[in-house]
Amino acid sequence: MIAQFNITDKDLIAQQKNAIKISKFHRKARLMQLMVFYLFLVYILAFSRLSTDNFIFGLSLCLILTPVVWKSYEYAIISQFKGILKQHKNSLDDFTLNLSAEEFTKESRNITEKFQWEDLKQLKEDGERYFLYFNRLICNNN
Repeated sequence: MIAQFNITDKDLIAQQKNAIKISKFHRKARLMQLMVFYLFLVYILAFSRLSTDNFIFGLSLCLILTPVVWKSYEYAIISQFKGILKQHKNSLDDFTLNLSAEEFTKESRNITEKFQWEDLKQLKEDGERYFLYFNRLICNNN
């Protein structure tokens, strides 16, 4: 079977967002970001000599801001990825995917890659696209 498709910057950004959602690495990085945020805030509150009520208010505010801090990680990673994407336009192109029983081959003007079916670790979709993951670091093995 032969399939032809075009990969756009929107496709690569969607793949990066999907990887952020499913990746153990990104989950751990987000948790580390939250820990640093909490420790920094507790440090500031503890050394600002606030009353107990103000200290508790500060901690409550910290908990309220948790979703914002959690989402800011994705925003920062995607912004960084967009900058990288501008420099690597060879990832965007028309591709041909040749599927056989043993392997599949992805071809473009710039590159030809061959993959064995057993190398495929995970398959995800977002409604418009399918994402093929070949690296165990991305996979979320719950």
